[in-house]
Formats: sequence, structure tokens, C-alpha cells
Amino acid sequence: MSDRAYGSIRSTVERLGGSMIYQRQGYRHGAWVIRIGENSVTIEAGGNRSFPQLDCLHVPRVPDPRHWDDYSDELVPDAETQLLSMLGISSNRPERLPADDIKGLAQLIEQTRWKFAWTYARTYPHEYTTKALCNPEDHARLVDCIERYGVIERFSDSRRKYFYFEERKYWHMGEPHSEDSEKWPNVINRTWVDVRRHAANVKHRWSAEEVELQMRLWEIQLEKSTDRPKSETTP
Repeated sequence: MSDRAYGSIRSTVERLGGSMIYQRQGYRHGAWVIRIGENSVTIEAGGNRSFPQLDCLHVPRVPDPRHWDDYSDELVPDAETQLLSMLGISSNRPERLPADDIKGLAQLIEQTRWKFAWTYARTYPHEYTTKALCNPEDHARLVDCIERYGVIERFSDSRRKYFYFEERKYWHMGEPHSEDSEKWPNVINRTWVDVRRHAANVKHRWSAEEVELQMRLWEIQLEKSTDRPKSETTP
């Protein structure tokens, strides 16, 4: 394989908006932790210079491959489908944001005014914007991205679309396809995929000890209300 371990798989994961990180601590032979959206999977080494679940996604170099060196960088034709299946994600995914649009969307989001929702600071921390807080065209563009590129996920007893973009996920409150304009979205929310990063929003009001405790409580709340896997820091 190339100098970048499992480079082809990592490139696929990153293209899908996820991350693939190697972890040594806590595993006898090391493990790869793959995350895409709220889904994650930990793949441990087999102990004989192999990660069987990852190796089988590559085209073998020899008739009876046993180690990672026995595989090429080329992925098998259905590698992406197999990878998504490991993560519990349907391969019937929504349309993807074109690569040429990523920079422009990032700039749009950067220039949008976001406010922290203090009402939910103790439960489900997030930020929000409205038509009054941003450019109307930018607001419409964000709603369109959520509708076009979002994935449907559970939150408590309901299901809604979430659009994952640059370590955050976005969702709106409304019915953009309704004939009643009063039902069209006004509020657009966003939160960090790693909910602990909202510590930056509250640390100027709460003590360090309070923030530390609240970060864990945020994770527990999400574990109960969504299909988010339990945190690896759970005792």
C-alpha cells in the first residue's frame, strides 16, 4: 500500500465528509476509528499485520492474501457500499454537494450571523440564524442544501433532515414545500458533530468544572435522543 496507510479508504471517507483516525491506546494491536456523520465504527487490527475488514476492500496482489502488504491501493468495485454498511449507513445516499460549491458555501456560512441558543445550553446546545439575521439569498441557499444534501435521522420521537458540512450539521424548522408561506423555514440551526465543542460558547459564563461536567451530559443527552453511538469516553 501507499505511504498513507489505507489511503484509498481514508480518501473515500473524507470525500463522504467523515474522518478515519488510527488509535493505538486502548487496543492490543491498534484500531482505526471511522466516523461519517453520527455513525462510527472501530476496526481493530487482527494481530498479524492485517485489518481484515479494511483489507478486504482492496484488490489483492496475490492469490491467498494474508497481510495488508498482500493488497494493492486499488479498491474493489463495491468498496464504498461495504464501507457504508459497516457504519450502518444505507448506500442509497442523498445527492452530494459538488466539490466546486464547497468553498462558496463555507464563505456563505462564515458571513452569516449565528446566535447561541441559551435556552438549550443545558440540554441540546446549538446555534441558530433566521431570515432577519442573514442575507435572504444565503438563507434560501442553506435551506436548499439541507433539503437536497441532508440525511434523515432520528431525534427523540421525530425524524428530520440534517446536512453535514465541515464538522457541523445543519437543520431547519419549517416546511419548505408547503403551499402556505407561513410554514416555510425561518429558523436554521447548527451544532457541532462533536457536541463538546460547544464548550467555547459557555466557558465565559460557567466555571471550568461546570463546563467539564456539562460536556459529558451533552453526550448522554444525544445518546438518549438520537442513534448516536455511545461515546468512547463512556466509563
